[in-house]
This record gives sequence, structure tokens and C-alpha cells, in this order.
Amino acid sequence: MQQQRLGAVLPFPRRAGFEPWLSKKQVAAHYGYSTRWVELRMRDGMPSHVRGGHRKFVLSEIEAWFEGRQT
Repeated sequence: MQQQRLGAVLPFPRRAGFEPWLSKKQVAAHYGYSTRWVELRMRDGMPSHVRGGHRKFVLSEIEAWFEGRQT
């Protein structure tokens, strides 16, 4: 039997329809741009939320926002 390390992250099953909250750095890495690019998109109205005092993003909301801007 393997011994669990203290502080190790244990994977939990995801609920259907669950989307993780992403940081500005994670959004920038996803699109291949800098965090400054994310900040500029936020000024343009890219959706974000403050959770626990930190700015967080939901990828599906960002994708919908980009789709709406292209029309």
C-alpha cells in the first residue's frame, strides 16, 4: 500500500457541469498571451469575478464573450 504524503493534492471526481475558476495567469497561458493582454481584455469587458479577494475567470464565459464580439 502506498503512503500518502502530507499536503499532497488528492484528485476528486468532478461534477457534471463543473468548471474550474482560473487565475489571470492561467487564462493568459491558455490563450498564449501575457497577463497584460488579459488586463486589457478586462477593460474591454471580458467577464471575471472576485472570489475570496482574488480575480477569477470561467473559460466558458470568456469564450461566449469572444463569440459575441465577433458578430
